[in-house]
Amino acid sequence: MVIRDGEPRRGVLAGLLSAGAVALMALAPSALGATIDVTPGPNAIAKAIAKAHNGDVLRIHNGSYGGDFDVSKRLTLRGVGGRPTIDSRCNHRAGITVSSSGFTLDHLKVAGAAENGAEGPYPSEVDVRGVTTGKIHDLVLHDDCGGTDVGAEYGINVFNSGRVEVSDNQVTGGFSDAGIYIGGIVETGGGQLRVINNASYLNHQGVIVEDSGFNGIVVVSGNDIHHNTGNGVEGSRSGIFLHNSDKVRMRNNTIKNNGDFGINIDPNSDNARLFDNTVTSNPTDLENDGAGNCGSGNVFGSTSGNPLGSC
Repeated sequence: MVIRDGEPRRGVLAGLLSAGAVALMALAPSALGATIDVTPGPNAIAKAIAKAHNGDVLRIHNGSYGGDFDVSKRLTLRGVGGRPTIDSRCNHRAGITVSSSGFTLDHLKVAGAAENGAEGPYPSEVDVRGVTTGKIHDLVLHDDCGGTDVGAEYGINVFNSGRVEVSDNQVTGGFSDAGIYIGGIVETGGGQLRVINNASYLNHQGVIVEDSGFNGIVVVSGNDIHHNTGNGVEGSRSGIFLHNSDKVRMRNNTIKNNGDFGINIDPNSDNARLFDNTVTSNPTDLENDGAGNCGSGNVFGSTSGNPLGSC
């Protein structure tokens, strides 16, 4: 199936899978939804989303597409035949907005989000809000719209959500608050929100976790966070910044050459757990101003604030 200019042709799958029909379980992946091919054209992705159904996979073929669309259904958007570009051309607050749980974004480049007062604050290339599950995987996110007053604040912004995985993304180009922002994560339905195996560099800060945590529900692991030295909308230039966030888990991150701090834990962030991180060549590698934070197996060149306990 091919979509041109956003006009899809769908195949319809129907049928029931009884509990006893074990032999039919191999059909389950295709029964979840149709595969829809999307090629460049005016509003192609937005039109495809409008015609798609929950569970469908949108294969976004290589080329350039406009941004400013909402993934409002349980869909997978996957780049194929190269890495297609979603470009808002500095005209919209968000390139991709996600408002449906169960989404997947995979193998895309997203750029061109910018300040737009009519569309609201916090410009972000990918803006995820109020979902329970989802996956942001293998994206390249780049701020190319200018300085702190005009460009995007975030590459990936996940707010007030649940078990979202942010993995294997490259986030760079001068995001004016952070490459990756995680905020308001207080209930994940028993799972974890995981920020894993990403590269965040040449922004104001690498990763911010704010107003989140509690019982280890936010995990930041295996990330390469370096050279975040740019000007920003507020705050110090940090690799990872914990603000008002408790019990965050940080493991196996490499954090080097950031502007002010490697890991910056503010006075309202307590009981974090740090294991096997390498944090060196920052002016201050660890600033620990919270209480009850502990770790083991870490490499820090320099520390400040409260001693990091052992755990």
